Amino acid sequence: MIKPLELLRKQKLLANLDESMLIQIQRDIHVQRFERRQMVARHGVGCDSLMMLLHGRLQVVALAEDGREIDLDFVEPGDYFGELSIIDGQPGSVSIVAVADSYIGFLPRHKTRWLFHHCPEVIEEVLQKLCSTIRQASNQRSVLGLNRAYSRVYAVLMNTAKNPTGHLVTIENLPNQQGIAVLANVSRETVSRAIQALVNTGIVQKDYSRLIVRKPQILEKLAKGEAEIQVRKKPREKAA
Repeated sequence: MIKPLELLRKQKLLANLDESMLIQIQRDIHVQRFERRQMVARHGVGCDSLMMLLHGRLQVVALAEDGREIDLDFVEPGDYFGELSIIDGQPGSVSIVAVADSYIGFLPRHKTRWLFHHCPEVIEEVLQKLCSTIRQASNQRSVLGLNRAYSRVYAVLMNTAKNPTGHLVTIENLPNQQGIAVLANVSRETVSRAIQALVNTGIVQKDYSRLIVRKPQILEKLAKGEAEIQVRKKPREKAA
């Protein structure tokens, strides 16, 4: 695959670099194609390159205690990963698999560290990402501190909610139900019931692969444990 400059310009890490720097990176980066379902990075295995997704889509996968793979998050074009291993030399903590045919740019560790030391724009982006990761970890601790199982599920949803188009609050790119169950420390069945309760009460609306939050204030209260959904049980049929 050719390594056109326009793809490098779309990378979050490189967006503020000048043309000459991008040309240099183009010479140093190695692009590899991954087919759908092919493993890109493995938990516990070190990597000597920073990875940037040029095209396609990837999924972050964690291992459960029983060895099952649990889908947690997505990597979209323009995203990068592996920066922690570049910084501390430790192996990755998650696995990453291609969910579509993808092209990934590998920038060698010594070249990446050179960027970190000589390009303030690059290290600023890395610091912003690390801050976001720390905040997400803090939010996750808050989620696990909630007593009610449903509240923990709703807190995971709220942490994923976005407001990209005015007043429309949406929840997109969610992990699957097993992934939400891991984040909320509940069963998959509890996740299914909790989300269905939101749909039944009109708090959220399913829209293909995303959820539209019709009553964000109520969802926020549910996520904080300040409210509960009163689910009406179906009346039993009288015996003939």
